[in-house]
Amino acid sequence: MAGGNVSPRQKMINMMYLVLTALLALNVSAEILKAFHLVEVSMEKAGDNIESKNKAILASIDNYVEKNKSDKKGTDAQTAAKNVDKIATEALKYVGDLKELLIKNAGGRKDGKPDGEIVDAPNMEKHANYLIVQGKGKELREKINKWRVDMLAALPESSRGNVKSDLITEVTKGSTQTWESELFEHSPMAAVATLLTKIENDIKNTEAQVLDELNKNLKTTDFIIDNFTAEVIPTKGTYVSAGSKYEAKIFLAANSSRSTFDLTVNGSPVKVENGFGMYEASASGQGLKKYEGVITQTKLTGEKVSYPFKGEYFVTQPIAVVSATKMNVVYRAIPNPIAISVPGYDASQLVVKASTGSLTKGGKNGEYEILVPASDPGQKVTISVSVNADGTTKKMGEMEFRLKNIPKPTPQLGGIDVSGEVEAAKIKGANAVFTILKDFAFEGIKYDVKSFKIIYQPRTGPAQFEAVTGSIVPQRMRTMLQNVKQGEKVYVLDIKAQGPQGLVPIPTGVIAVCR
Repeated sequence: MAGGNVSPRQKMINMMYLVLTALLALNVSAEILKAFHLVEVSMEKAGDNIESKNKAILASIDNYVEKNKSDKKGTDAQTAAKNVDKIATEALKYVGDLKELLIKNAGGRKDGKPDGEIVDAPNMEKHANYLIVQGKGKELREKINKWRVDMLAALPESSRGNVKSDLITEVTKGSTQTWESELFEHSPMAAVATLLTKIENDIKNTEAQVLDELNKNLKTTDFIIDNFTAEVIPTKGTYVSAGSKYEAKIFLAANSSRSTFDLTVNGSPVKVENGFGMYEASASGQGLKKYEGVITQTKLTGEKVSYPFKGEYFVTQPIAVVSATKMNVVYRAIPNPIAISVPGYDASQLVVKASTGSLTKGGKNGEYEILVPASDPGQKVTISVSVNADGTTKKMGEMEFRLKNIPKPTPQLGGIDVSGEVEAAKIKGANAVFTILKDFAFEGIKYDVKSFKIIYQPRTGPAQFEAVTGSIVPQRMRTMLQNVKQGEKVYVLDIKAQGPQGLVPIPTGVIAVCR
């Protein structure tokens, strides 16, 4: 730039350009240069992944041709694929040699490491002279456009639009600079190395897209896997009780959007979209529900492969839990029905125990009866619930109930159940004494009268008394009651009745006053 027969004025201009270039280099911070290097290393790793994919596609095409030697479509695709790979290999060698030359001119890599930083990373002059002044940048631009055209030529014209190649040399809209000037002039060497690495990846990516187009229409015996999703499958359901563990299998699922499969669940077909079958079932009943089905995959060769599967889910009824804590009562001497469930577990997995009395299963799942003997002196009974799952028993909770005796029944003389004035006809018709449990929650609880005392008090004369065994009013007393008059009284007292808790005294009696 400063050599040759030039005027003193031109020499001064050239010197000022060199100083300006040095000042620009000094203004490129170490952090920016470091960032360029990190991007370059990252892009090289990405390029390795693309290269691996390309090798796999080439191997897939070769595998198809090996198994289908008479298929001209396969051999044509193989020939085109090898030609594309040759073009890409030559292109990568050209760009790689160019990058290594420029790096060598900039002092090489630090410590001689292949992935080390460039020694003279901020330099802007040496590569600009080679690429711009000596015209190597223009040569690179022309080769890039030729590589793209030659690789796309391997495809039918109708398929070329499917390839979205970045292997292009367009300039910024409105710019008067050339492509090579925009990219390489006034750029530090660290940036130039990164840009050349990007061009290498553009070559590999363009090759990958072309190879994919050549391969995708071949009938291979393998499935084309192109969809990946992260999936989570709970191994013990999504309902987790406090104190237990949530467990799930997490994995990367792969499928093919190009191959189809048929899905049936319990013998009924299920719609498949975008490589996924969506199964729906109306939840009914309660408890563990199981289903099974088959996925039938059709390979691109037409061969069908079936994959059976099983699944299950647990149905619970929507429950609003409302508890009247003051009414948690168990009555002695009679079976008290209780219902017990643990959401997320089947009734067969429950282990239920009572702190006193006996506990038996009812007729349906989750139904039990607790019977506490009349002689039990305790004031409460505790029901504890555990779950037996996976070979271990885990306590899920407990509930405390108060122990109470069955309430005393109401005495009744014939149709008279309330003391006070009554019609003479009711007294005359009274031929037995009864004891009735009014408004008690349990049905069918009976008390049989075993003895009582009855007194007839006429208006004049002595009272007539009789102690009775059983519940029937004696004939002598019934005869007297047939003559009852206004103001006369009949007393029924000291009643004893046999019930679930044995022979119990009835503290209240009946006093009937004839009106």
